[in-house]
Amino acid sequence: MRAAVIDQPFSIVLNEVREPEIMHANQVKIQVVVTGICGSEIHAYHGTHPFRIPPVISGHELAGVVVETGSDVLDVSVGDRVTVEPHYGCGECKSCKAGNYHICKEKRVLGTQEWIGSFGEFIVVPENTIVKLPNNVSFEQGALIEPLAVGVHAVRKAGVGHNDKVAILGAGPIGLGLMIAAKNAGATKIFITDALDYNLEIAKGLGVTTAINTNDEDAVERILEETDGDGVDTVFIAVGIQSVLNDSFKIVKRGGKVSEVALFGKKPEIDISYIQNKEIELIGSNMYVREDFEIAAEAIATNQFDTTLLISKVIPIEDIKDAMNLVDQKLENVVKVLLKF
Repeated sequence: MRAAVIDQPFSIVLNEVREPEIMHANQVKIQVVVTGICGSEIHAYHGTHPFRIPPVISGHELAGVVVETGSDVLDVSVGDRVTVEPHYGCGECKSCKAGNYHICKEKRVLGTQEWIGSFGEFIVVPENTIVKLPNNVSFEQGALIEPLAVGVHAVRKAGVGHNDKVAILGAGPIGLGLMIAAKNAGATKIFITDALDYNLEIAKGLGVTTAINTNDEDAVERILEETDGDGVDTVFIAVGIQSVLNDSFKIVKRGGKVSEVALFGKKPEIDISYIQNKEIELIGSNMYVREDFEIAAEAIATNQFDTTLLISKVIPIEDIKDAMNLVDQKLENVVKVLLKF
């Protein structure tokens, strides 16, 4: 099969590789139709991702068609249009038994050396990771369910509700997904920050109340000014930059919450005095669980989540090098770039 392989840092090649096979009765084989380029793929491309280590066939945002099922598979059939929750736990530890398999120590993640990802033309996954696409959800929309589920999970875990004030620091795909999820949860005042006007214009199109370009003004001052000095109920860190982390503690209200969603390339430092002095609740948000996937899929199907502005380009897999450089070097204004087989 064809697969885009990150063979070493800053190098990706389209190769013919061995097609994965069903090895267990509970497994399902999927032909990938479209797959997204995530920030974690860029970290892998740089050689800085903690577990997507070259050489690796990355990719975990996808939609495709079931082409084969194992003998124990009951609820999935050949021809089904699906996406995949791209991780699973050991099933035996305390976290898994409590339903928190997303934080299992032995969790397997799609797009690693142990589990060939969706930059390959075919993948093999356990049946319990499959989420069927609603009939009116396209393959391209289906590939957005995974990044949107990240936002759904973080917003649900932070308990965002009606009339909440929220700040989202970073307006990339994850930040925009957080914004959509927060709006859907009832937040009535949503700030979003970024250094790129293009991303902020997308946020405005999706209904954000205040978009702040950090090159043009001080986001901390603006947010505090518009909240009468109190700050917001919840801050979501959607880009892994030290200065953004610092700002989050300044703009959250006393007794508020800071949710860390981003992946930091370098180990950040925390001024812990803010957490103690303001009694800030610091929350980690790691991927999602199945309910988040199902909520995101249903929200797309019922037009609660508008995906039209999120898909910037659909690029043939043959042009993988150009696609990766486009996202990595920000050669054009894009939010989400999809690869098509």
